[in-house]
Amino acid sequence: MNILVVLVVATSAFCLLWAVQSVALNLVGEPLAWPLRFTTRNPLVRWTSRVMIHISWLIILVATPLALGIRPLDALHQAFPTPVPWSSIAVAFCIMFFASSMMYALWIIVGWARIEPQHLQKTRRNKLIRRFLGPLPLATLEEAVFRGVLLEQLLRSFPQSRTYTALAIILSSAVFSSAHFVKRSYPGKPVWQPAYGLFIVSRLFGLAYVLGGRSLWLPIALHAAAVFVVEVAKLYVVFQAPAWLVGYAEFPQSGLVGSILVLCVAIALVVLI
Repeated sequence: MNILVVLVVATSAFCLLWAVQSVALNLVGEPLAWPLRFTTRNPLVRWTSRVMIHISWLIILVATPLALGIRPLDALHQAFPTPVPWSSIAVAFCIMFFASSMMYALWIIVGWARIEPQHLQKTRRNKLIRRFLGPLPLATLEEAVFRGVLLEQLLRSFPQSRTYTALAIILSSAVFSSAHFVKRSYPGKPVWQPAYGLFIVSRLFGLAYVLGGRSLWLPIALHAAAVFVVEVAKLYVVFQAPAWLVGYAEFPQSGLVGSILVLCVAIALVVLI
């Protein structure tokens, strides 16, 4: 029943996004399109889309607990229990940050990647500043939806066992990966390898959610660290090795080395937390 409620709320939010997008497209004289699949670069449509994506996430975060008879404030306290586990957060962040940074350093040393600053200096500086500001809110929002809502309700719906916990993590990770491809964001790149990369890193975040007592502190720390390293690297590093080995700039975890890194981070989490 809980999962049905999540599906109804998410579908309603998605339909609202689609309706508002259709109005925006109609206003600028563009043809209607599937949700987030428009091709126009018109600022009104693009900004309307961005705003509605965030509104949709907020609808899911607020309406789902209400529909389940839970006060949103109680759901918030469950997702972010106190006292804050600062030591575990620091350990999780450092594991992901230093492991990912060492991976890029290794690639540069062995010639699988090279340092080549992207964009003009002023543009690169502005983008770098945004890299310091963006990962935490992005990670918080995505983890609140996919771990705090979806994974949590899957765990509540299944019997309590390691097998069903693993199944819940797998199912929520499949949804997490699929959601990144609703929007036409990665032209010219194959879908399956990036989807695989998102799937395995989402399983890591799900593991952190369970290890952290089903709170969002640890997955947010991991997620924010991963996004920060990848986004900063995109400004300075160019891949030279095959995609099957190092993945893509946006999805380094989709390559063989990145997959091994995700596994090592998962082992380190289990051991250290």
